[in-house]
Amino acid sequence: MPPWAQQILDAANDHYARAEYPLAQPYYEKLVQQGLRYPDVLNRLGVIYHLNARLPEARWCFEQALEVNSGYLEAALNLTVTCNELGEYGSGVRSLERAQSCVDSSNDAYRRGKVANLHRALAQAYIELERPEDAIHEFGRALRLCPRFHDIRLELARLLRLRGNAHGAREQLTLVLQLEPGHHDAQALLGVIEIETGDRRQGLQHLRDVVDRCADHPVAKAYLEHAEPEYWQAS
Repeated sequence: MPPWAQQILDAANDHYARAEYPLAQPYYEKLVQQGLRYPDVLNRLGVIYHLNARLPEARWCFEQALEVNSGYLEAALNLTVTCNELGEYGSGVRSLERAQSCVDSSNDAYRRGKVANLHRALAQAYIELERPEDAIHEFGRALRLCPRFHDIRLELARLLRLRGNAHGAREQLTLVLQLEPGHHDAQALLGVIEIETGDRRQGLQHLRDVVDRCADHPVAKAYLEHAEPEYWQAS
């Protein structure tokens, strides 16, 4: 990557990690306009467009990201959601299936797993050093290697939530649940985030679903006892 592009990318990623999406957008757009087709850049620009209800532009970004890296699960999930909102229900699902197939067909899972866990350990070390942005970067590198490592994705979601990036955390949790619908911890945290961001009804429903399957889940149980004691007593 040319030095000028790296400077633009660093600025864009810094704003994106802080959920400063209007500030990140022109930087990502400049990179794309210059013909630099990096999957992460295209995916993040697509996320920003999606947040602004610019769905056709978002779809284009996710499709371009998948052209470069057909195994990019985050972009495939984002494309699925966007296509559904556009009424194109089959297109995104097919892309998601292709992305999952690309990941599954790789024969070096063991080596990728070892490296992913090294990135995870480095991320945890950065958290201890109070360098959360570097930790987010390392979690992302781990997940690009092993997108099905849901425990790492959950750690990233927790960190994003603590950093005030509810949308980013929700995106990570949604991907976990897309790949493993019965993941209790992911659904419980998603419920908490929905409540915190104003969607109390949806958040409580997530928590109820978790408790119905796992009555002693500590997070879901604690939130329901506090927020909806009558439901807990009835159950």
